[in-house]
Amino acid sequence: MPTTSASMRMPGRLSILCWASRTNGSWRQKRDHILVRSSDQRRRLMPSLLDRLHTLGLKKAAEVSSPRPKANKISMVDAIGSGAKILENQLGNVVIAEKSYPYGYLHGNIEFKDMVKVESIHKAGRLNSGGENLKKMIFLDTETTGLSGGTGTLAFLVGIARFDDEGLKLTQFLVEDPSEEAAMLLEFANQTSDIEAVITFNGKSFDMPLLKSRYVINRLPIPFSEWGHLDLLHLSRRIWRQRLASRSLKDLEIEILNIPRSDDEVPGWMIPEIYFNYLRTGDASQIANVVYHNAMDIVSLAALYMAITKMLDVDLFNQKFHSWDVFAIGQLYEAIGEVYKSISIYEHCLSLMDIDLSKKMEINTRLAKLYKKASNWDKARYLWETNGNNGDIDACIELAKYYEHEQRDVPNAFVWTHLAEANLEKSDIVRYKKKVIKNELRVRKERLEKRMINVSEKNS
Repeated sequence: MPTTSASMRMPGRLSILCWASRTNGSWRQKRDHILVRSSDQRRRLMPSLLDRLHTLGLKKAAEVSSPRPKANKISMVDAIGSGAKILENQLGNVVIAEKSYPYGYLHGNIEFKDMVKVESIHKAGRLNSGGENLKKMIFLDTETTGLSGGTGTLAFLVGIARFDDEGLKLTQFLVEDPSEEAAMLLEFANQTSDIEAVITFNGKSFDMPLLKSRYVINRLPIPFSEWGHLDLLHLSRRIWRQRLASRSLKDLEIEILNIPRSDDEVPGWMIPEIYFNYLRTGDASQIANVVYHNAMDIVSLAALYMAITKMLDVDLFNQKFHSWDVFAIGQLYEAIGEVYKSISIYEHCLSLMDIDLSKKMEINTRLAKLYKKASNWDKARYLWETNGNNGDIDACIELAKYYEHEQRDVPNAFVWTHLAEANLEKSDIVRYKKKVIKNELRVRKERLEKRMINVSEKNS
């Protein structure tokens, strides 16, 4: 861009000089006059401005009180109290908190017992390895500096519990200073060296990936890479999805374990803030509440494991369980290939008084499918007929197939195909799916009509 020459700036200077000459005074005199007048105006305005600032709350430095003294520092060990200690390893210090729950301890309505059959729950939960010995499994939960995970999130508390000869032993590993995270991770690895499997609640999505990233960041070997993993969140959803609107651990504590949490207990969303406040002030007094929250989560996790184990391995016919829970257990047995167990449970469900028609029809469908696999055609046919007469399109189609292919009874196959069409017209199935089914039924009906004509011609 071209620069401005000095000559081009002259008019501005000349205008000032001309103004000074027109007013019969030198330029400097006029300047001094303006400055004095401005100074007088500022002095006149200052008192009113100060008054306004005082009104708004401004105080002089002498009026301001001295800052409050910093809060007294309380260490984690002192805050936690009984069962807490500092343990030193080659990477630094780690705070350990321990507590035991003996066999016979009641957590809500669940009693901790030594003899537990674990095969069924591990099959149902798709535990791929390490599920033979309960004493070589741990229940795990973490407390972190963030609720979304990620590489910037620190697990400052890792709690585990395991059954031994005396009961459930709880051990919690805490990071007193972020610089000692590696020491905590090392101690966790040292104390779980004989473990074969881990049980969590949403651990597949949160806890274990987070811990894995912390081991990688600290350049430490991952101790749980070969462990089996049973996530009770997924199993709980499969069991209680039809009965409970929410399957969070807190809601399962209330509905299944009969353990309502106290309103005074620290909520999970506040835990990161409590830890950050401890790092700022050195006051760990609130950390004790976090330790208690974590302990209750882990003990409830162990109790939930016991509750599901009890549902899977006791005599369902002589126990008081909700009918929908019994039905869900039948579904679990069906999913893991325990056909005869699932059949007996479904049959028992049909005898329960609080099963409504829609649920009975769903049980009939599942039972008929299992009877069909076992070639028990009489029982399957009875259930299909029951559902078909109540508007079930799939049951009508199954009967049409049964009469056409198993019984070679074309007229009956035609009757059930026709009823399937009638049920389809009255149904609220989405348009696209209805169109597909309608076309399939039309093809089947045309085939059956041709076969009936051929039979009629042969007989005539």
